[in-house]
Amino acid sequence: MKLAQFVVWFASSFLVLYGLACALVPVELFRWVTNGELSGSSSIVDFRATYGGMTIAVGTFIYYLLHKGQVRLSLHLIVVALLCMAATRILGFMIDGRTNVLMYVYLGLEM
Repeated sequence: MKLAQFVVWFASSFLVLYGLACALVPVELFRWVTNGELSGSSSIVDFRATYGGMTIAVGTFIYYLLHKGQVRLSLHLIVVALLCMAATRILGFMIDGRTNVLMYVYLGLEM
């Protein structure tokens, strides 16, 4: 397997697994990532849908593109997604101030 194909496969697998974790154990995952609490049914449902559903969808689509031989397009999608996540995470640092160490680890991975 070529390196590019491995990167796409790894990214799509990670996204699907992370999305499943968000969908299946949202309260525990949110607590672990943010040291905070989801409160109320609406916030839990929204976390499942937004972080779970959207992340599963993106990971599945990236895998679909890989399966169709669109490795370059898959890589472009991964780069755009990670850069957007990094940019909005930096925006959050600037607006919201101090955060936990895991947010900086995520930023490093996104970059």
